[in-house]
Amino acid sequence: MAVTSARNIVDLQEKGHFEHDNERIIEKYTLADKLPSQLKELNLRPRNLSKPAYSLRKLTTSDKEPVIEFLRKFFFRDEPLNLTINLLETPESRCFELEDYAASTLQDGVSVAVVDDQGDFVGMVINGIARREEVDYTDKSEECPHPKFKRILKLLNYLDREAAIWDKLPPTCDTVLEIRIASTHSDWRGRGLMRVLCEESERIAKEIDAGALRMDTTSAFSAAAAERLHYKSVFSVLYSDIPYAPHPDPPHSEARVYLKQI
Repeated sequence: MAVTSARNIVDLQEKGHFEHDNERIIEKYTLADKLPSQLKELNLRPRNLSKPAYSLRKLTTSDKEPVIEFLRKFFFRDEPLNLTINLLETPESRCFELEDYAASTLQDGVSVAVVDDQGDFVGMVINGIARREEVDYTDKSEECPHPKFKRILKLLNYLDREAAIWDKLPPTCDTVLEIRIASTHSDWRGRGLMRVLCEESERIAKEIDAGALRMDTTSAFSAAAAERLHYKSVFSVLYSDIPYAPHPDPPHSEARVYLKQI
């Protein structure tokens, strides 16, 4: 699926849910704290800098319902493939097959959310773990009863099979962390949350001894985000070349598979 927002970090203050990483995160994301003394030397008065507080925390299967509720508001309706085929026909419509797909890897324990100082979700990445020994290119879309979502699943299976990521990674790499879905609250977009979440995902990938991260992009926006995060495109296909795939309007002309070795 697609990353919905990823821009450079701007003056965010980490409250820190992962205590052993607090010092690292705070130092990186609160450089504005040093500005007043530097500006004083230049006889300039600093502006009041807005630094909304947030915390990072891992997601578990017990978070499924609030995760789905967040994605229904800020991801499912915005994703270009979903929009193109009118997957959700009314504001009240639900696609339970999509919801089950989105939550299917929460059990892996590698997904991460950003919560504000009220404890509410303002961003999240749903990650999963792929292992070389478990590779399976069987087309699971044939089992999907939802005719519209079946088209998307078939496309995702095509990307997985044709990208053949294990052939592009060193033989010593037998685990990959997949960034499957990423989204931010509309009021928090443009504040660099996606970079924070993806960097935390990379830290988790190293923690579980993954040799690489993977990101499939289905829109021009998510592809641009992957490029900014220094992922390398290893496969791409134009939607126009796949008859059964949804064909989003420009600039969303192709799907890509990205890898980042670590």
